[in-house]
Amino acid sequence: MTWQAEMNRFVAMMLRVLGMVLAAPLSMVSIAAEEPPRVRESALAGTWYPADADELGRYVDGLLNQAKPPEPPLEGTLRALILPHAGYLYSGATAATGVALLRGASYRRVIVLAPSHRGRFRGLSIAEVDAYETPLGRVPLDTQAVAELRRSPLVVADPQAHQREHAIEIELPLLQRTLEPGWRLVPILVGEMRAEDYPVAAELLRPLADEGSLVLVSSDFTHYGPRFGYLPFPPSATLAGDIRRLDEGALAQIAAHSAEGLLDYQEDTGISVCGIRPIAVLLQMLPASARTQTLAYATSGEITGDWLNSVSYAVVAVTHAQPLSAAEISAIDTRAKAEPPPLTEAELRLLHRLAVAGVTWAVRGEDSLNGEGGLDRLLAGLPSSLQRPAGAFVTLKRQGALRGCIGTIGPRSPVSRAVFENGVNAARNDRRFRPLTADELGDLEVEVSVLSEPRPIGGPEQFRVGEQGVILKKDGRQAVFLPEVATEQGWSREETLTHLARKAGLPGDAWQQGAELEVFHSEKFTAPYPPGPESIAVSAGTETDSSDPASMAKGQGERYDARR
Repeated sequence: MTWQAEMNRFVAMMLRVLGMVLAAPLSMVSIAAEEPPRVRESALAGTWYPADADELGRYVDGLLNQAKPPEPPLEGTLRALILPHAGYLYSGATAATGVALLRGASYRRVIVLAPSHRGRFRGLSIAEVDAYETPLGRVPLDTQAVAELRRSPLVVADPQAHQREHAIEIELPLLQRTLEPGWRLVPILVGEMRAEDYPVAAELLRPLADEGSLVLVSSDFTHYGPRFGYLPFPPSATLAGDIRRLDEGALAQIAAHSAEGLLDYQEDTGISVCGIRPIAVLLQMLPASARTQTLAYATSGEITGDWLNSVSYAVVAVTHAQPLSAAEISAIDTRAKAEPPPLTEAELRLLHRLAVAGVTWAVRGEDSLNGEGGLDRLLAGLPSSLQRPAGAFVTLKRQGALRGCIGTIGPRSPVSRAVFENGVNAARNDRRFRPLTADELGDLEVEVSVLSEPRPIGGPEQFRVGEQGVILKKDGRQAVFLPEVATEQGWSREETLTHLARKAGLPGDAWQQGAELEVFHSEKFTAPYPPGPESIAVSAGTETDSSDPASMAKGQGERYDARR
């Protein structure tokens, strides 16, 4: 075959191949042209954690195996975690305390909220990728959830912010070694936020926090030292304790679910919690009835011995019976709880008369009333403001000295009935004193306190001495002080809580760890005991009719005792 013939044959063959390509179905062409997935490659492998997959797996498993179960055990279903995000050498053991709770858990979605250490943007940023990669494999994004979020103008895609950011990636190997396969990631960096952005972000994310989802906030706590430009107090022998107390102030705001309080705390102290904004977003998502529990706390200073530059790490678990996306949860979260209006002076005077009636009945020792159900008939005629449930105390004093004090803390019965019954009990049943006698009535002072509904606080530092009453609960014991107790005694916060712990039959320092604290406000009215039988009128809240107070006592039913 000549050279020319060979060339002609080759050209003919190429033309046939080109014709086959041009005639191929479009589906074949599209498959050939499909773009590979966009992957955010690891920026930390070999530095913040091992680069070898087997070595990394063994390292993470070792951390998880050493993690201790929470004490006390978690109550409710785990809905969210706050985890540190330093290199595993520093914060891995601390983070494992929380992540170990996820072993074998099956989630469809993990939402990671993390601070942006490099980008400068407002709102939330999600990288334009299809997956994150670590040595343990790729974690695909929940593309449908991400698409929903991108509809909001608050969500952007800042490529530079994600390029070298560690706060999301550092959590992924921990999740890869604990969760059942099949979960997808929603990786969100939180940038600059205005006050109005937090509730918007919370409402945007809450529908995604359903039964099959976990919310994870990535944050370290105090960054202390010249390296971080934060020296709220000079180095000293008490530096470790000073740093811990600073962190505990932030943790107390988290326990109180107060995003505003946390941000105010940062403004007041300058505390360098890098993830304070994503934490605030989480707090905006939580219902009031969610529980938070600090599971672990550590510092790099403990590990390296370098307290001059130290970073703090904490793990906080959030539990609740319902997913954060539940409609009733959202309603609870967004509805401001209506507080009843303050009582008028006329209403407080009526309550004082009821307390006096109770004291009178107790001192006279009468066993019957003028007619069955006299008290009930009287109370039924009071204004509706005095028929609402509320806690109440009656305090008796003679010549400035305490002579009896009994009350009910919670709103268990109508405030009018509670005041009458506690007048009886303060005169007769305060075990610290002998029963009141008739010859003591002449110089007796009767004080009525109506309590707001108690609410829990995150820690002792949130108790405002002199402004709030305080309840301490621990180990099945309980004690309460009215707001004026600390003022009258001249006590500091620490002294007040120490005396309160002792009143509960606990050691004086019992309030410092593991105690539940609740606070309340009170409305107070004080006046002398009347020199003779006092009249009380209950017609539309005005004093128009009279009846002997002794006739009001029977029918009181169950007696309440605040010592419970």
